[in-house]
Amino acid sequence: MKNISVPQKMLLSLLIILCVLAVSGAAYSGNIIIKPGKFDHFVIQMPEKIRAGEGFMVRLQAYDAHDNLITDFGEAGKDFKVSVSGSAQAQPSTLKSSSFTAGAAGITVTDKRAESVTLSISEFGGTVPVITKELAISPNKLDHFLVQSPASVTAGNNFDVKVIARDAFDNPVADTEIEGKNIKITLSGTASFKIINTPAVFKNGAGIATLMGEKAGEATVEVHDVATGSKGVGPGIKIMPAMLSHFKVYAPKEAVAGEQFEITIGAFDAFDNPVDNYASYGSGVNISSTGQAKLAPPFIGQSEFRNGQAVVKLRYEKAEEISIVATEHNKNQQGKSVSIKINPSAPDNFIVATPDAAVAGQRFKIKIEAYDKFNNIVKNYNLAGKDVYLNVTGSGALSPKVVSASEFIDGIATVDAVYDKAESFAISALMATGREEKIIVKERKEEISAPAVKKAVEKPPVPKAVEKPKAEKHEEKPALKTMEKPEKPAKQALAAKEEKAVAKKAEKKESVAEDKEPVKEKKTQEKFNEMKKVSLIEAKNKAMVIISMKSSVGETDYKYEIISSGGKNWVRLVLKHAVNKTKKSWKFKSAFVKEVLIENNATAPGGLVIKVETLSKQGVFDVNKLKDSLVISITNP
Repeated sequence: MKNISVPQKMLLSLLIILCVLAVSGAAYSGNIIIKPGKFDHFVIQMPEKIRAGEGFMVRLQAYDAHDNLITDFGEAGKDFKVSVSGSAQAQPSTLKSSSFTAGAAGITVTDKRAESVTLSISEFGGTVPVITKELAISPNKLDHFLVQSPASVTAGNNFDVKVIARDAFDNPVADTEIEGKNIKITLSGTASFKIINTPAVFKNGAGIATLMGEKAGEATVEVHDVATGSKGVGPGIKIMPAMLSHFKVYAPKEAVAGEQFEITIGAFDAFDNPVDNYASYGSGVNISSTGQAKLAPPFIGQSEFRNGQAVVKLRYEKAEEISIVATEHNKNQQGKSVSIKINPSAPDNFIVATPDAAVAGQRFKIKIEAYDKFNNIVKNYNLAGKDVYLNVTGSGALSPKVVSASEFIDGIATVDAVYDKAESFAISALMATGREEKIIVKERKEEISAPAVKKAVEKPPVPKAVEKPKAEKHEEKPALKTMEKPEKPAKQALAAKEEKAVAKKAEKKESVAEDKEPVKEKKTQEKFNEMKKVSLIEAKNKAMVIISMKSSVGETDYKYEIISSGGKNWVRLVLKHAVNKTKKSWKFKSAFVKEVLIENNATAPGGLVIKVETLSKQGVFDVNKLKDSLVISITNP
């Protein structure tokens, strides 16, 4: 350390002395408290974000002109009026200075509406607000959707549905609150829609969804936010059918040639909606078929339609399978029915096909074809027809003279015939039509065998005397008298016929037995239905037991029931006024029927009990009378 000189030491000491003197000579005043000046203004503090429906606090602080907080503002003795614009409410509405603590007081503001409001605080007695403040109230979070849609639209046309996002207080929600990817649209009701697009982007709380109606009816649109669970349901929308696109033709599976049958024609749009208002703008419908004949009527006007449908009675004369086509008049909209089977009508006439030449006494084939009055071959003649008489123009005898209806297959019977005269002649066929003719058929069967016996032993005068009037004219009761005397020749003839025709042996024996009875008993038996034959027709899922008979009492009185006996299932059929002219038991190799038994009714004389043993445990059974046959139908489900 360096040494300090004496002069320097003296100067330093002097300075120290002066400082001490200066300090010892200073004077101090007391502490001064500076108070805030007069009230000048308020300062407002509030939350950064205000949501609708949520109350918030506005904090007021009183300051003087120099921005000093007036902590004792509670002693100012001032009263202030608090007001707020819009739908907002402020509490308290009167703010006294005594409410201020440490220069601050609070005001609670609530508003369910998203809007901008003005908060004003004025001193009572003053006209100018002390302070005003703009408050922006934002929507609350997403709560539901408002769905706006048209009241009605036409199928096939696009339409817009406006989806507006709302909070719990029905304020449009801010776009930032919604994510379009979470929006799902569903439909409910009888109508159906195709969703073209969903509202992916919301602007000012609203988005647009585009839909297209397809099925007519009424429905509502539902909007769902999968993230928040918020939903919205729109008003009902009615989908109207579009313009005509095609027809639908509803027709029966079967009809009869020449007889009226009903079809229904429906008008539809491209979405298969019935065009209910077709009658107001349609052009009418041309009706045609895929068959060879013409339909009647060929046209119906649009006025025939009611609620988009028209019921039409048609007539078609050709027996064939057809479909009916409906086409808009002068346009190309059309529709087609399923296949309809047109069945022939009642038998009306016959065509007999014969060879050009034959040898007397030797067999030759003839073919008999049954036709209705519209020249359709009657394929079901074995069920719908009666026995057929064969007449000749020559002087000889033709055998057979009667062809049973059961011999017809698909409307055609092929017969081995014999003629005993060497001459030119023609054969005609005539169907039995009445009760008396049925009796004549029986007598003719006896005469049929007479030519065969004549060749061996007998002389023909008596049979020919009876045969001639029967061939030319179907006589009624007088014919019975002419046949009473030649009973023995008839019996011998039947015996000869039985040797050649084994299939009809039982029937002819019983016929001979009947001839032995007096005429009075014959008249009594004419009142009975005669069971002649039992046959079976079988298909894949259905079988029909056909009981052929001679009906002599008009309506056939019968009833049937399903019974089980001895572990077997039977269809039991009870007939009144019936007699068995065939064998009592018929057995079949079938998946449906095993045996048919025909017995006399022990409890009701003069009737029969027919029992059909069925092999189908779950089949559906039905019995119907068709011409001279009883048909027992068995259908597997």
